[in-house]
Amino acid sequence: MKVLFICTGNTCRSPMAEALLRHKSNGKLEVKSAGVFAQNGSSASQQTIQVLSENSIACQHRSRPLDRSLVDWADLLLTMTENHKAILLRDYPEAAFKIFTLKEYALNQSKSERAYQEFHEKYAELETKRAGFLYELDKKNLSHAEREEEIEAFQKKTRPELVELLQLEKNLPDLDVSDPFGGHVEVYRETYEELDQLIDELIKKFEKK
Repeated sequence: MKVLFICTGNTCRSPMAEALLRHKSNGKLEVKSAGVFAQNGSSASQQTIQVLSENSIACQHRSRPLDRSLVDWADLLLTMTENHKAILLRDYPEAAFKIFTLKEYALNQSKSERAYQEFHEKYAELETKRAGFLYELDKKNLSHAEREEEIEAFQKKTRPELVELLQLEKNLPDLDVSDPFGGHVEVYRETYEELDQLIDELIKKFEKK
């Protein structure tokens, strides 16, 4: 299994995830990392190196930008955020089958997908109703007051659907790993703890295959 972790600059989250997975898998997996806006050859941040060292994990890292060769190399591309995932899906649509956020893949991919699918379906349904209402409204010869009255009635009628949509949005799983960039070392420790748990879940998933 060849795993590629992706973040923004490839100096904090993705090298931390790379080092963690390599350490925990005892070298049984091929692991690399890259950044969607990374420069070539930068070391991992001092805080990243410090936090990994505190946990007896070595970090010999040099940053690199994501490119076609890395996408082709990887069996699995795991991003730190949904935004990173969106960039990959835009630039490498043919690799969509192996692109996930780390959280959605390690924790419960199908549950996350269902939640987002339900939200987008409800959103599209409500927007279709709004568009149809406005189209019909524009065909009517109404005064300003009459138009406002019709809009208010429509909003009242669809308010339960809007409330349901907002609740679905509120309950969407957070699929991003927090970005410690620029923070104190304690912030990096928090990101390390988050990644440590995710990598444990990732390894469990690999072991089941």
